[in-house]
Amino acid sequence: MNEKILNMIEEYGEEKDFFGKVSDEDIRNAEEILGLRFPQSYRDFIKNYGSGGICGVEVLGVQGNLGASVVKATERWRKLGLDLKLIVIEESGEFVRCMFSADFNDDRVFSWDRGRKGPSVRYDTFDDYLLDMFQEGIDNL
Repeated sequence: MNEKILNMIEEYGEEKDFFGKVSDEDIRNAEEILGLRFPQSYRDFIKNYGSGGICGVEVLGVQGNLGASVVKATERWRKLGLDLKLIVIEESGEFVRCMFSADFNDDRVFSWDRGRKGPSVRYDTFDDYLLDMFQEGIDNL
């Protein structure tokens, strides 16, 4: 993960902003339920943080034996037409931010809503997404 992101988390993170580290087994269970593998950058985030964010930003993920917000959101949006190869990493009311499964070797983050035929590129990498979203949260303090 980008050093700047780690510094943002260190400086602005508060207790319980993140779920905390989760096991590879919990991550694999979430992947199996969805029938795909998470992209490596997102998988690394989940392994270290589980889910959460700073300054009001909420990245979906895995919460150990409590379940997985990424699974619940992805399943809900699939019922609304989300491609089976996409993973929901953030819900924002009328749209979601999502990533393709690891099978596509694509680290970009997309926006998708029910009115679109397909996802549109929003960020070139997961790190770019975290940097922008965390900075927006910090700027709005």
